[in-house]
Amino acid sequence: MSHILSAVAWPYANGPRHIGHVAGFGVPSDVFSRYMRMAGHDVLMVSGTDEHGTPILVAADEEGISARELADRNN
Repeated sequence: MSHILSAVAWPYANGPRHIGHVAGFGVPSDVFSRYMRMAGHDVLMVSGTDEHGTPILVAADEEGISARELADRNN
């Protein structure tokens, strides 16, 4: 049995979640991780959101709020 780390690409938290998040990173990484577990591997799947990118700063500036407030609202 091998150990596998499935490090999911993090979406930006500059807007609300939508179906593109699920289709873009959620389902593919989940399917891969489940398949590898069924094949007998020890899998750790890690996910989250990127709260420090330029899209966060731009969206927060447009709304007149801090980047933290925007990220907290969208997570």
